[in-house]
Amino acid sequence: MALLLAFAGCSDDRSRAGQLVKDSDTLRSSAVDTLRRSTATIDGLVRDASAGRSLPTAQTKATTTKTIEDLNIALADLTTRDARLKSADALALNDNFHAYLAQLRTSNDLLTATLNTASEIPRLIEREQYSLAGWDEIKAQQIVSQIMSMEQQIDRMYKESEMLRNQAEQIRKDNPKDFGD
Repeated sequence: MALLLAFAGCSDDRSRAGQLVKDSDTLRSSAVDTLRRSTATIDGLVRDASAGRSLPTAQTKATTTKTIEDLNIALADLTTRDARLKSADALALNDNFHAYLAQLRTSNDLLTATLNTASEIPRLIEREQYSLAGWDEIKAQQIVSQIMSMEQQIDRMYKESEMLRNQAEQIRKDNPKDFGD
């Protein structure tokens, strides 16, 4: 009887952990969507600046402010996601489930770093908006170069985060019984 109760407890924890992971995945998806929208919006400004077109100050300010706000919300979502994954990891689970959660948390940490880097771009544009508005063409090109380098870093970090998430999903796929699947 005690063995049956212990198994039921593990199954219950596994179910709770599964729900926490599912909830956290919703937060991750929302953050990734925000990252994509934000980088696309900023890319439009960068393309204009790299083509030598001056960026209107009011439009630039409105765009960067909105982008920063959106990325801050996405970062808060990733903080909540980490807390949920940490809560799931505190439950009585098997080693494969813990390894899965560890990979998801590492992926989340890298995604958080990616969003932090992405939020540096609109801040840079905001600080340097007068140069980008056509007041200093040489500095504008330097800023555009810096932004393009940051965008490459964001892309690289995001891909690494996705690779870690895929590795976590492979653990789950390879061990379905350990996850109650």
